[in-house]
Amino acid sequence: MVLKYLRDQRHLGTVAEIAKVKFPFPNDEFADLETLVNEPTPRMSVGEHNGKPLYPDIVVVRRPGVWLKMMAEVETADSINDESAVEQWLPYSKCGDLYLYVPSGCVPETRALLKKHGIKVKGIRTWRFRPVWGLDVAEA
Repeated sequence: MVLKYLRDQRHLGTVAEIAKVKFPFPNDEFADLETLVNEPTPRMSVGEHNGKPLYPDIVVVRRPGVWLKMMAEVETADSINDESAVEQWLPYSKCGDLYLYVPSGCVPETRALLKKHGIKVKGIRTWRFRPVWGLDVAEA
């Protein structure tokens, strides 16, 4: 129970930090974009799968209106599995451009799942927390 709570707290913090650092919209350059975070409370669905709304961790829309620009799903080491691939990544990828953020060291496993389930993503990025410097995100 304590481990699940700590993992969930790490996930929430990672989602918030990635949204702030990698999707800082609106800003001076992209005033028409807005970033919405679906953790811990769902705010923006990107579609439906099996009758349920789809809430990726981070959604970027273009305003005015609500035009889906891109989305991101932040994973932890234990959430990179067949269930996440089939129930989240595949439906999200069919709605628009999907970026997967996975912990450093989890790229081979992620690529294998994407290939196994025929999922096309816009990009894979790795994340890790460094004690003094904070969140470190890199292209995979």
